[in-house]
Amino acid sequence: MNLLKKYAHEPLLHFVVIGLVLFYLVEIFYPNSDSYTQSQNTIAFDQDKIIQFLQFQNKAFNVANAKAKWLSMNDTEKSQLMTDYIREEVMYREALSLGLEKDDQIIRRRLIQKIEFINRGFQSDMAKIDEKEIEQFFNQHKQEYQIDPSITFTHVFFDKNFYDPKGHGDKTLHVATQTLQTLNATEVPFEKASQFGQRFYFHRNYVDRTPAFVASHFGEEFSQNTFKFPQANKWYGPVTSKYGQHLIMVSKNLPSRVPKLGEVAGQVLDHLQRIKQRELKQKALSKMMGKYQLENNTSFSFTEQPVTQEQQANAE
Repeated sequence: MNLLKKYAHEPLLHFVVIGLVLFYLVEIFYPNSDSYTQSQNTIAFDQDKIIQFLQFQNKAFNVANAKAKWLSMNDTEKSQLMTDYIREEVMYREALSLGLEKDDQIIRRRLIQKIEFINRGFQSDMAKIDEKEIEQFFNQHKQEYQIDPSITFTHVFFDKNFYDPKGHGDKTLHVATQTLQTLNATEVPFEKASQFGQRFYFHRNYVDRTPAFVASHFGEEFSQNTFKFPQANKWYGPVTSKYGQHLIMVSKNLPSRVPKLGEVAGQVLDHLQRIKQRELKQKALSKMMGKYQLENNTSFSFTEQPVTQEQQANAE
């Protein structure tokens, strides 16, 4: 007993006991530094995590609906969703590793946006494009910049509801045919068209309009027929639309053509910059993802999906 009291006041014994306690605590909370590092570089996920991620993606927090959606997905859709989860987790961890979360109250999405912003800054510095590269890119993709055909015309409109309220259309066509003869016989010019026919629902004059625009007002068949007329001081028709009959005078009809580089240089440069930045962004992301091991605890074996153009556009 006396011996125990003696050692109880011994400083060296106190130091040894404290050391043993600290060693024990370290072993409990940090059992192996190597395994801790490995866990930091391992992305483990299961079906529940993927379903939770799906809810956040859709901004609809209903577990049953999200699970039903997950089960209804095909293999490609599941792979894409799991790829998206991994990409976000990688960017989130990279943001944390750079300390971007310090003194910042914005949630996970903001951290991901930060790492994307940093990468975009590097990409902007790297994506330098000279005139030769622009010209080469344009020559390889000329057809993508093709200018649509365009037409400038005026028309005289004969409303079928006015002449044929019962829907036969015979009288409307007859009146239009007679008026066509009058317009050409008296050489009525472009600017006098408003003196004939009825007021149209949209416009009387159409200037430099594409086939798609004309079709949106008159219908596809009308557009195709109208673009067949040559530029001339002459009236053509009648041309049928869903509204009635039309007489057409064309003052300009330009075919489709491939532009010169000078006409679309700004557009070409913008496209090329986006492509290069997208490639650089993907390389940066692949490099980050290469630092992580994947631990798939779902019952589904997935294949990583490439980033789609739509996803890139949303990210940019």
